[in-house]
Amino acid sequence: MIFDHVFPNSDIISLISARLIQLSTNDSILLLHPSAEIGMPTNSCGLFSSVEIFNQLQIEPLPNSLNISSSSLRSEWFEKHLAIVLANNGAKISTRAKFIQTSSNTGEIRGSTSLKGEISFNFLHNISIPESNSHQWYCYIHSDSPPPEISIFSRRYDASFESWSMTPITIPNVFEKKVGIGTTNSPNTIDMNLEIAKNYLDSSLGLN
Repeated sequence: MIFDHVFPNSDIISLISARLIQLSTNDSILLLHPSAEIGMPTNSCGLFSSVEIFNQLQIEPLPNSLNISSSSLRSEWFEKHLAIVLANNGAKISTRAKFIQTSSNTGEIRGSTSLKGEISFNFLHNISIPESNSHQWYCYIHSDSPPPEISIFSRRYDASFESWSMTPITIPNVFEKKVGIGTTNSPNTIDMNLEIAKNYLDSSLGLN
């Protein structure tokens, strides 16, 4: 099997990058993921500043499962939706897959996955997050309003809150916690991840 682009780990940056490649080329894309489901779980941020990002990725209509508001959505379902859009437009996806590179343009897929064995590729996308976007952040999904020390948060249409802090804090009625990354001022929002993906593709493929 030969692919133009292989992504060994279908995290948020890989999914966005793959979608931008798909929109700009007719290249073949293979997305691999070690877990059973893409987006479950995820450490990415569900906040965004403009719905324009969804226009750029051409992923509408957005499903109700995203619980989208004017500034946030459920990031795990956003990643899953991106994977569905990619697959519907020709990308191959294989979960429970471990990728081992055997040469500059070949590798082997192992695991309990539908696609396994030797593959060849033109581009292998092991995307590194810039150091400036790699500071640790703590996320809390909760039902009560955020405490005063939280300044970065959003209320979603399902009435839950997504709050982010650079230090661990205690918030009542938390039903999900995760640890993500970002700058010294903000977690990596969907907007910021889109810009990271664009910069990566510009430097590696000259797409932008």
